[in-house]
Amino acid sequence: MRHRRTGLSLCLAGMLAAVQACASEPSNALFQVDYPAYFSQHDIVYLSPPTEGYEGFPIGNGDLGAMVWCTKTGCEIQLNKNDAWDGPNEESEMLLRSCARLTAEQETPCMDWLYLDDFEGRLSLYQGQASFAASAPFMKFTANARIQATRNVFVLHGRAEGRGDLAAQGTPMRIALERWGSRAFPGWYHGIWRGAQMGLGQAKAGAGPGEVWIQESFSGMRFAVVCRVPGGIARLVHPRRAELSLPARPNQDFTVRVAVVTSLESPEPLTAARALLDEYEKTGAAALESEHRAWWSDFWRRSFVHLGDNYVENLYYLHQYLMGSGSRGRYPLMFNAGLWFWNHDVRQWVSPHHWNMQQSYWSVCAANHPELMAPYLDTYWRLLANAREYAASRGFTNAILWNEKHDYAGRMLSWQGASFTNDFTPASQIAQLFWQYYQYTGDREFLRAKAYPFMKEAAEFYLQYLKWDADKKEYYIYPASPYECEQGNQFKNTITDLGMIRTSFRACLEASRTLNLDANHRARWQDVLEHLAPYPLQVLPNIGEVVAIGLTKDDRVAELGGGAYTFCANTAPVFPAGAIGLDDQGTPLFEAAVRRAKLHPANTLAISPIAVVAARLGLAEEAKQHLVMSIRQLQHFPQGLFYNLDHWSYLSRYADRVKDGFLLCQRDYIYDRAARYKDVNVYGPQSAGGEKVSTPTQPFVQCGLEPSAILAEAVNEMLMQSYDGTIRVFPAAPSEWPSAFTLRAVGGFLVSSEKAAGEAPTYVYIRSLLGNRCSVVPPWTGAIKVERVDGAATPVDFSREKDAITFPTTTNTDYLVQPATGAKPFPSQTRFSGERNRRPKTCQEAILGKPRDF
Repeated sequence: MRHRRTGLSLCLAGMLAAVQACASEPSNALFQVDYPAYFSQHDIVYLSPPTEGYEGFPIGNGDLGAMVWCTKTGCEIQLNKNDAWDGPNEESEMLLRSCARLTAEQETPCMDWLYLDDFEGRLSLYQGQASFAASAPFMKFTANARIQATRNVFVLHGRAEGRGDLAAQGTPMRIALERWGSRAFPGWYHGIWRGAQMGLGQAKAGAGPGEVWIQESFSGMRFAVVCRVPGGIARLVHPRRAELSLPARPNQDFTVRVAVVTSLESPEPLTAARALLDEYEKTGAAALESEHRAWWSDFWRRSFVHLGDNYVENLYYLHQYLMGSGSRGRYPLMFNAGLWFWNHDVRQWVSPHHWNMQQSYWSVCAANHPELMAPYLDTYWRLLANAREYAASRGFTNAILWNEKHDYAGRMLSWQGASFTNDFTPASQIAQLFWQYYQYTGDREFLRAKAYPFMKEAAEFYLQYLKWDADKKEYYIYPASPYECEQGNQFKNTITDLGMIRTSFRACLEASRTLNLDANHRARWQDVLEHLAPYPLQVLPNIGEVVAIGLTKDDRVAELGGGAYTFCANTAPVFPAGAIGLDDQGTPLFEAAVRRAKLHPANTLAISPIAVVAARLGLAEEAKQHLVMSIRQLQHFPQGLFYNLDHWSYLSRYADRVKDGFLLCQRDYIYDRAARYKDVNVYGPQSAGGEKVSTPTQPFVQCGLEPSAILAEAVNEMLMQSYDGTIRVFPAAPSEWPSAFTLRAVGGFLVSSEKAAGEAPTYVYIRSLLGNRCSVVPPWTGAIKVERVDGAATPVDFSREKDAITFPTTTNTDYLVQPATGAKPFPSQTRFSGERNRRPKTCQEAILGKPRDF
């Protein structure tokens, strides 16, 4: 990346013309972004073929997804769809199954390591496209894969050019479509189901003029996959596989198109899939290419982040890409591999877990993509009746509860398990995401029709469950447990619950006043807020007072050891609750939270948002350290995907033999073919009682989205915070990072700022999208000025409260906040550009891309 100053004048008239070009774009009069040049530096580049599915490139359109990798003779693709859910069976709970395998192969080893002269694979985040180019003595092979951004059609364009003794005739090409279902292995590391018939499915392949297809039936759901190749000759190979072949040509251009439709979309999936391809083909290649690129261009222009660490920035944009590619279907994006699982139906854990599922959605509103929340919010709204039934089954009326582990048929799974039964925070945390969507968008009808009813019923559970201590004159909660706690469930005043009660009741009060509804409820919420038990505290030797996880029944501090850090439960009021933050600086409670955050173990990061907590507390260096360590420890895959378990180095044969083996051996389970899961229980009718086996690790290699989601949210919070309604710029950005951003703030503001390394921000630039009052903590001492960007630099009056200034705004109007005196002049504009990435990047043990190995 490079950025430079240009000689563009910043007279206010010029500013006005620049910033009003597009209300959703991050470009403003003080910096501009060269699209797509800037994003081309974040292409992920392979200089050797990805020969395993877990090394593949993820592509998608939010509903249909694919993992794309190489074989020795071409490309292989697994197609997955957001709504292809199968019902429970003996082995697995409700499972999101794969749809089909597609291969496009020449009759030559054109991708074989042994014959490569050159190779490049490239995932373009900006274009939403994966490409491969291989050169061998006998053939040059190129392929470009995408899933059309606005249609459920996968497209593979390519060309095979014969060389040497194949120059005159080339070779035939074969495109195969097949489906082999499989066992899911949900608890792969401790138990497997013996009996390979399980999950095999009932796929039926077919072939007709110019097309082949697969039809599959699950429990309550059907789907069809149709593949067409212009000029292809179709044949049915067997009931699960059909092929299209192209005759040999010296220069073979090919196009593969695949459509997928489920019975949730059409009662006749096969007919609908064919119609989808018919419509696609009528539109024309040029128009389709333009449509696809326009969608992704608009997606990237909604926000902007520039960091002093290019590697972290690359991974930040990768997460936004994954959300755009995976969160536009009927259901939320699954935390366990999303739409990019690759080994048939193998999927770790299989069921949604609330703590993990929400994490992908933490960052999207600030990234100015609130629309990506829709699958999450719509799903939990559809299942509201199930949450009511669950609460009623536990004795609570007009209330909702969600179990940590559940499915999208509304079943609460394993809720009587010791670590789940008294974990009550999921419903209130889901409700918080409903509230946040309103806070960012100002969608009052959504607040009235969905968010507020959901919030009110989640709060109602706590109103009924809290107990009154007459001696202390306070409400307390007992029994309860922090998130998925394996150390017990009979705790009192768990900090996780206390944080969410405070946050959710305040949100209910504000929503009730905004809508002018339920005035009679407000007194109850306010009474709890005024008399709720304080957060538990404890004094640690040589450290001081820290926040604690909770109390025992007799009011002693509960000791959970390292288990309290796995989910960052100790600091839950900081995040995700947002009940403690920078506005509390200087208070004993804030300092107690800071001390606790600084005790967080360096290697407990996979599903722990400690980097976000550090940012919320203004701990810039700690936030950066956690981000870098999460990359070193958990970014296991070369395309930038992460694993979501901290301790998988235990599978290495060498971890206890080398210094820092915990860190250095994290990836051995992927690359050491001798790595094994040992003493795995065997279940099923074909198993012998008490039998244990040792299984290979590679079939179960799979990404998890939580660490990349935490990274994205941490970056947002390091650059800008607004969760409490007050905008703070660079509250936790490392001083040495030159940084710039445009992000969306609570209240409906697009906020831009930039700073050089070691310097304070130069300005805060705000576009008001909704016309709300704006509250900002200026990042400077001394007098401040606020001007409306209207061609005349009209001064705007503001009021002060504590550290913040507040001023009125008008819809779709821009404002500039600067120091009143001593501000640097703006004779020129920052322009952010970049050079196309051509090689892998490294971050100590981690690598983004694949180096040349031939």
